[in-house]
Amino acid sequence: MTLRTVERAAWTLGIGGFLSYLLGALLAPNPTQTLPFVVGASVVGFPIAYWYVRGQLRDFPSESAGRLTLFFLSIFVISYLGFEAVEFVAAPDSAVETVGEAAALMVGLSVGHRAANRGYDRVRAAFRSDSPRQ
Repeated sequence: MTLRTVERAAWTLGIGGFLSYLLGALLAPNPTQTLPFVVGASVVGFPIAYWYVRGQLRDFPSESAGRLTLFFLSIFVISYLGFEAVEFVAAPDSAVETVGEAAALMVGLSVGHRAANRGYDRVRAAFRSDSPRQ
């Protein structure tokens, strides 16, 4: 078992669990009894997460572990900062806020792809340098 397989499994379980919970909570008629619906929704959530993670890994140029984690963490951080910036500028529950948050997510996806494809090698090279630190 390689580190990339472990990374893939961890992200598939995390994203699949989130999707299952989200779908189960939406389908549950009573908010206090969501567990059976979450378990049922996992039939849909985990295959979607597996498909998405597999597609993202196919886009990366090498087989080393860490690119997928850098991709998702970049998306989360950039999107969160973008959402906060939009909420600071736009009126609550407005069309401007919705469009701004969608734009922040698109920027997060773009930065995530760039970080995983180009930035990953630069980060690894910086940490593996043989020069003494001053």
